[in-house]
Amino acid sequence: MSAWFNYIATFKILVFGLLLGAVLPALFAVGVRVNAEGAGVAVHDGAVVHRNPMLVALSWVIFALVLALVIIGVLFIARDFIGHHTGLYILGAKRK
Repeated sequence: MSAWFNYIATFKILVFGLLLGAVLPALFAVGVRVNAEGAGVAVHDGAVVHRNPMLVALSWVIFALVLALVIIGVLFIARDFIGHHTGLYILGAKRK
């Protein structure tokens, strides 16, 4: 490790940035696609054919997972602030 550049921290930022910046939007896109497949196709008279409730349920599970990961990410970023102001030291925050 150099005195002016932390390679390990840079690697961690790169990996987590790629994970959160690429995987979460891709997972959300998969959820949208699964939801569209499960909702069925509307024909010209308004009837829906080929509805699959299992795919709709799977898409909502994917959406819930993405939402939970976003909330955990925000809480992780704000963990020291939350600990300082509320006394709840979560997600590895340390008392100072």
